[in-house]
Amino acid sequence: MTFEGLTKEQLTQFHNEGVLCIPDFLNTDDLKKLMAKSHKLLEDMDLNTHPKTQFKTGADGHIGDQYFFNSSDKISYFFDIDAFNDKGELQYPKEMAVNKIGHNVHMLDPDFKSITFTDKVKNIARALKFEDPRVLQSMVIFKHPAKEGVERLNEVPPHTDGTFLFTKPQTAIGFWFALEDCTIENGCLSYNPGSHKTHPITSRFVKKNGGDQGCDFIPVDHEMEVPQDNSEDYKLVECKAGSLVLIHNSVLHKSENNKSNKSRFAYTFHVIDGTAEYDNLNWLQVPPCKEGGTEFSKLY
Repeated sequence: MTFEGLTKEQLTQFHNEGVLCIPDFLNTDDLKKLMAKSHKLLEDMDLNTHPKTQFKTGADGHIGDQYFFNSSDKISYFFDIDAFNDKGELQYPKEMAVNKIGHNVHMLDPDFKSITFTDKVKNIARALKFEDPRVLQSMVIFKHPAKEGVERLNEVPPHTDGTFLFTKPQTAIGFWFALEDCTIENGCLSYNPGSHKTHPITSRFVKKNGGDQGCDFIPVDHEMEVPQDNSEDYKLVECKAGSLVLIHNSVLHKSENNKSNKSRFAYTFHVIDGTAEYDNLNWLQVPPCKEGGTEFSKLY
């Protein structure tokens, strides 16, 4: 299989379902390099200077402290919600407690940068009709294995990427790379096929008072009736290490807790079109500032 963009069949599937899995996008050497660097980044984290910021999603709140805002042009670490006990002490070794590393890995780490700006990635962006593609954030995401049969609390509830990376019109596309095999047991992705056409984005994630009061969700005007999101409609994306999963900005997708004894490492970055409006309400500004910063990395 060649990677001169996307085939007509792949484009049709992506436009119809909102997600496309491309096997064997990364080779064995790529995977070895990125897995080794992922472990090295975890080892290098300085616990003494970390504010213990956790990655939170869902109805009980979302991450939104100053460490989070300042991560847009840095390599920062965010812990799992079960990383600490009631005394604020780590319950796991630090290498097993981090949920993700973000959000400028694609520029500050040479190994992840080399994967992000390949001709293969650029050709996919061209096939998706990007005029001025900009990489605005990146993450190394970890689902650590269960401990003594107790599953880790690292699920991600149903969401749309356009809620968090809001542009007018919506242009964000996620490039999600499986660095290890992704299975039902270790928390593979799943998505609601076609939901990008039937479920409008109803809210967006914004800074409150420029970020001084954290983040919140505000409503987005829409004309479509919002159907119910049913769990039985979701389609699993079980895939082998090296696969690339493309994710539409408005498709509902999620992942479950890791119930297995095997980890699930992934690398992801998002691309928006520089021709679209990106305002300073969005949490992510590069450089981080209240006024708004859109110094995002040009893909081509």
